[in-house]
Amino acid sequence: MSKVTEYRGSRLLDEHGTAIGDVSDVIYEGVSNEPTWLVVNPGLLRAEHYVPARGAYRTDDDKVVVPFSAEQVKTAPKAKGDHVLSNEVRSVLTQHYHLEI
Repeated sequence: MSKVTEYRGSRLLDEHGTAIGDVSDVIYEGVSNEPTWLVVNPGLLRAEHYVPARGAYRTDDDKVVVPFSAEQVKTAPKAKGDHVLSNEVRSVLTQHYHLEI
């Protein structure tokens, strides 16, 4: 089963078990074939947001947990319709999530 199939459509939870939304897309960068960003759809009339795939794991009941709070995800930059990350957006996301480069 591919990584896209494993994550896409799954319920996304924060580090405390709070539901954030559903994974609508997975972004891969480089040649590692590992997901680097998840796009989460928080629900009707809400914008999608990017969340790092780093540290994400699947629970026994097929939910995906990320090591970030729901609030941090909801205040992250909104995902563009094509889900393509520019260098500028990638930089802002790296700062927002306090990621090491």
